[in-house]
Amino acid sequence: MVDRRAEHQTLLDMTTLSLRHGRDLRALLHAATVAATELTGADFGAFFYHDRDDRGERLDLFTLAGADPAQFPTAEPVRHTPLFAPTFTGADPVRVDDVTADPRFGHGSTGGLPAHHLGVRSYLAVPVTSSGGRVIGALLFGHREPGRFDADAEAAAVTAARGAGIAVDGALLLGEQQNARRLAEDREAAAAAAARRTALLQSITALLSRSATTSDIGARVPRAVAEAAGCAWAALHLLDAGRGLLLARAHPPAREGAGAAVPLDAPTAAARAAAGAAPVVVGPDPGRGSAGALAVPLVDRGGRVLGALEVGWDEGSGATGPDPGGEDVELFRSVAAQVALALERAQLLDAERAARENLARSVDALTELARALQRGLLPQRLPVLDRVDVAVRYQPAVVGAEVGGDWYDAVALDGDAVFVIGDVQGHSTTAAGLMGQLRTAVRAYVSEGHGPAAALERTNRLLLEQADELFATCCLARLDLEAGTLTVASAGHPVPLVADEDGLREAAVDPGPPLGVDPEATYATAVHRLRGRSTVVLYTDGVVESRADQLGAGVDALRASLAGAAEEGSEALADKIMAGIPHRLDDDAAMLVLEYRGATADVQEASLPLPGDVRAVAQARAFLRTALSAWEVGHVLDEAELVLSEVVTNALVHTEGEAVVGLRLDRDAGRLTLSVRDRSTRHPRERHADEDALGGRGLGIVEAVADAWGVSAEGDGKTVWAELAAVPRP
Repeated sequence: MVDRRAEHQTLLDMTTLSLRHGRDLRALLHAATVAATELTGADFGAFFYHDRDDRGERLDLFTLAGADPAQFPTAEPVRHTPLFAPTFTGADPVRVDDVTADPRFGHGSTGGLPAHHLGVRSYLAVPVTSSGGRVIGALLFGHREPGRFDADAEAAAVTAARGAGIAVDGALLLGEQQNARRLAEDREAAAAAAARRTALLQSITALLSRSATTSDIGARVPRAVAEAAGCAWAALHLLDAGRGLLLARAHPPAREGAGAAVPLDAPTAAARAAAGAAPVVVGPDPGRGSAGALAVPLVDRGGRVLGALEVGWDEGSGATGPDPGGEDVELFRSVAAQVALALERAQLLDAERAARENLARSVDALTELARALQRGLLPQRLPVLDRVDVAVRYQPAVVGAEVGGDWYDAVALDGDAVFVIGDVQGHSTTAAGLMGQLRTAVRAYVSEGHGPAAALERTNRLLLEQADELFATCCLARLDLEAGTLTVASAGHPVPLVADEDGLREAAVDPGPPLGVDPEATYATAVHRLRGRSTVVLYTDGVVESRADQLGAGVDALRASLAGAAEEGSEALADKIMAGIPHRLDDDAAMLVLEYRGATADVQEASLPLPGDVRAVAQARAFLRTALSAWEVGHVLDEAELVLSEVVTNALVHTEGEAVVGLRLDRDAGRLTLSVRDRSTRHPRERHADEDALGGRGLGIVEAVADAWGVSAEGDGKTVWAELAAVPRP
């Protein structure tokens, strides 16, 4: 037995060697299957190959030894059977002594085989894989009696499978090599045949890649075609569709007809080619020394004729002229197709360039109009103030051409001035228009006597009533020109910078939300005293912000410009700040620079919040006595206490809310101002009380005792104030 298997092993090795040398694959695989069947002692052996069908992968019978192919049913692919499936997946060899008794493959006479399959008890199967591990197929062996396959049989089957895998790999590799060789030979022949065509087309392609305009193409193509193709002359005839003419550019330029305008219906070869959208071949003309000419139409991708390309040969050059059905026509058709494509692109670029220029002119005109509108919405003149010099700067962004919504303003009041800086979201004429509305609203509220916080609250509600869903930031700074106090309120806007005897600092305030965001928004105020000669800068974020730089860089540059501001006037400082911006303006920049020459009045102020309880009147009187004693104006205490008591009582009784008492002594003017601010918008009314009435005389007392009194609106509330002379009466 051993010797017999050794003989068959030698046979298998020879078969494998033969397969690797390219013999007929089917015949050699059949020989290997026959040898392996005999070697393993099987009744029959089969080689299945790996294939796909519309339901997926399968194994199909390739060759069979020891049995009739009719005994292998084909109705059901073998991949569906429990017995064959493991081999299909490329698992290890499967050896079964009795398939009818093995629980893995089912029971009964079939033992996991397809129906009507020839009888099998002993079963042996090994996968056939490629050198890369891919399952190529499988070798299957069967015997009608159980227990007929031992380890030696399995080893022989594995050896046979290895040889079959090598055979298939070799056949596939040989086929790929043969296909590659044929392809290379075909390409070499095609390359040799197209050498002239390729050289010409490459030269034209290189030329056209450097020709961006229609004029460039007309000037360069004729010479390039004539030199690359070896023609005596070449001409490019471009169609002027509006006039129905062909305009010729030729090389050499002295050629007859160069530069001429020929009607499209003329009998020339170029006109006929363009009119008929087909090549026109002109035969030799010995009288003119011509060996022939060829004209091909220039047709773009949409089928539109752009003109014609014409070439000619002279008799003296030895040329025979173009062959109507030969290579020359196809060659120059290809050249014409390239030229037409370049012309189409150039015409589009020409049109695009012209459109861009027209658009740029339109944009410039519209931008200038919008900027003129924006400039017109800004104040043309600022008020002349006694102790403040004001410089303003507005610089549009250098990035883009849109207008923005930055604005500034200054409003002169009786003894005060209110300075405004703001920025509407976005860059558009809508933003600029809204800026004009907001500037007008803020100016109106301030002029009516509303404080900075109240003006912001009213402007916020006005903006929320607008249809445009825009928001704005804004900062108001009210300067008491005599006392040097700066009252600041901010709606999401950077606060002013102050440089005075105390150094450089922010006029800090608790900012409220931007205008147009929260209908219930309220805004706080903060009071800062300017010490001596002072500089105040209000600005928009375009002064300090940039997409390219950190915010800190712009703020640091602004602070550096303010160093030593006391020695510079407002105009010079404004120029210095704008010149010191460390970035290109991505956003519009607006700025007010205030040069304040210092307070002229000796002013002292104090305030006291009161709870919403009428008993707090006593607190107000005690606060008044303490303040007047400290200020050494006790001689006015009786009148002041009477007036303050009446005003505080009126606020606490009729508003049912908290109140704030304010005291202000202007020694230079000799004036004491008493004020009570509450959260009610209802103004107090004087009543005429009967002689025996217990109340109703408060405002009458105020009217009789105070030198002046009045009511100022303050956001959602009001301030009732009264003035008394603070110098001893004669």
